[in-house]
Amino acid sequence: MPSNRPGRALGSLTGRKVLAVFLLLGGSLATAWNVARSDALDVGERAYSRGDLAGSLQHALDHLERQPWNRQANLLAARCLSRMDFAEQAEPYFRRAGRLSLGDMQLRAYGLARGPHPEQAIPAYGRILEQAPDNVLAMRRLAAVLLSQSDAGRCLELAARLERTPGGEVFGAMLRGTVYHNQSNSQLAVAGFERVLELDPQLEQISGSRKLFWTQLSRDLVDCGRIEDAGRHIERALADGQDADLMDELGFIYFLRGDLEEARRCYRQAIEWDPSFYRPHLNLAKLDIQLRRREDALRELNQARALAPRRYSIVYSLALLYRQLGLTAEADQVRRELQSVREESSTTAPRTPGTHWPPYAL
Repeated sequence: MPSNRPGRALGSLTGRKVLAVFLLLGGSLATAWNVARSDALDVGERAYSRGDLAGSLQHALDHLERQPWNRQANLLAARCLSRMDFAEQAEPYFRRAGRLSLGDMQLRAYGLARGPHPEQAIPAYGRILEQAPDNVLAMRRLAAVLLSQSDAGRCLELAARLERTPGGEVFGAMLRGTVYHNQSNSQLAVAGFERVLELDPQLEQISGSRKLFWTQLSRDLVDCGRIEDAGRHIERALADGQDADLMDELGFIYFLRGDLEEARRCYRQAIEWDPSFYRPHLNLAKLDIQLRRREDALRELNQARALAPRRYSIVYSLALLYRQLGLTAEADQVRRELQSVREESSTTAPRTPGTHWPPYAL
C-alpha cells in the first residue's frame, strides 16, 4: 500500500544519500591523508629523532617521489641534509618547505656557515635577527662567519650589539678582544679580554675556549710590555689542567724574562705532555742557538722537522744553522726545500669548513 507520508520517505532517502556522500567523502579524505602521510614519512621522522640522519633522509626522499609538494617531507629532507653538511643541497628543500620556525632558520643558517661558502649564512642570520633581535646564539654564529671573512668593521658593530644584549656581554667583549688581537692592536685587545674577566672571572660562559682566551691575552700582554701579567695568567690557566700549548707559551714568557733554564723546563714539560708537538722543539733550538749550543740546537730542529716537515719556520732555522755549522751542502739542500715550502705556502688552499673559527662563537 503506497505511503501517504511522502515527507518521511523523502527524509529516509535523503538520509541514505547523505550517508553515502559522507562515506564517499570520508574515504576520499582518508585516501588523501594516506597519500600525504605515508609510512615512509613516519619512519623517517622516527629515524630523525634517533639521530639516524642518512636513514631519515632516504625515507623523506622516498615520500617525496610520490608527493614532491609535501611540506613535512621537504622539511625533513632539508634538516637531514643541513646537519650532514650538505647545506647547498638542502636549500631547495627548505624553499619548498615554506615558512620556517626559528629553530629551522638556525639549523639552515648554521649549515650554510659550516659549508664551503659561509658568506651565504650572513643574510640567513640577518633574517633570524630581524625576527629575534636579541638572539645571542645567532649573533655569536654570525660573528664567527664575519671573522672568517675578516670583516672587522661589522664584527665590532656586532660586538657592541652583543654587549648591549642581556646574556651577550661576555661574548661581545671576547669578540671585541679577538678582532683587535687579529689587527695586532694589543692595547685594545687587552681591554676587551680584561673586560671578559671582569664579567666572567671563571670563564664559565666561554669554557670551551679558555685556551684561546688565555693564549691571545698573554700574547697581547707581552706586546704591551706586561710580561709578568702574561705569565701570571698562563700559570692560572695551567692550574686548570695540563696543556702543552700553554706550557710552551709559559716557556716563551720565561725566555723573554731571561730565565732560560725555567724556559727550558717548560719546553721539556710541553714535550712530555704532547710528544707530537713540534713547537717546543723549535723553541728549544732557538734557546740553544742563543747559548751557542749548536749541536743541541740541530738535534732539536731535526726533531721538530720530523714532526712538521713542511713548517717554514723550522726549515728556515735549519738552513741558517747548517750555514753556521759550515755544512754548506746541507744548507744548500735545505735552502732548495725552503723555496719549495715558500711557494707552497703562497698558494691559497681551498678553505676547509669550520677551520680556525673561534669555538666560543659557535
